[in-house]
Amino acid sequence: MTQTQAAMEAYNALWAAGYIPYSSYFWMILIVILGIIALYEARTFITKF
Repeated sequence: MTQTQAAMEAYNALWAAGYIPYSSYFWMILIVILGIIALYEARTFITKF
């Protein structure tokens, strides 16, 4: 087993045993939510002028 394979297995085990269900998808959902919040904040900031 190469180091890359061992690293990928450790990475997959970390996400599989995560505290958050479906944590392998959670980071993508979190980025989308943060993007929506950032767009909303930018829009409300611009409308104040």
